[in-house]
Amino acid sequence: MDRPDLVSALDQGPVRVSMNDGNTYDIPDHKSCVVDSTTAYVLYRRDDGKLKAHWLALVSMNRIEPIEAADPASKTA
Repeated sequence: MDRPDLVSALDQGPVRVSMNDGNTYDIPDHKSCVVDSTTAYVLYRRDDGKLKAHWLALVSMNRIEPIEAADPASKTA
């Protein structure tokens, strides 16, 4: 995978990235991901509320697929 492919996919909406090791990562938007020439830095919030990041090597990505955006009105408190 290369930077233009991932950025283009994020331009279309939320995506799920599949890695060579079988893990998948959902990226809801550009605000949650910074992409440089070799790595995607994906921000997420843990269950305890702390903001963390996954560093994903672009060379280890084997698939990007679109996912439906979460409906903000459907969130429960």
